[in-house]
Amino acid sequence: MCPDDLVCWETEDEYFYGPDVLVAPVLYAGQRSRTVYLPKEESWIDYTTGKEYEGGQTIKVDAPLNTIPVFIKKNSNIFSKE
Repeated sequence: MCPDDLVCWETEDEYFYGPDVLVAPVLYAGQRSRTVYLPKEESWIDYTTGKEYEGGQTIKVDAPLNTIPVFIKKNSNIFSKE
């Protein structure tokens, strides 16, 4: 989904669900937070909190047992009410 972002080629623990949803699953027992790389040239919205992040950076997010970190491209139509 981000062929020009070299960091994406090296990131093995996140995946896209379609073109607009980035999923960063928890992979280890007892893990309650994790780092997430947000691809550049996009803004991303944390689906759970609504907080917006600029792409091209690595962030640390909470990952309680009942939440999988999911990020939505800001300009996607996923949040559209139409």
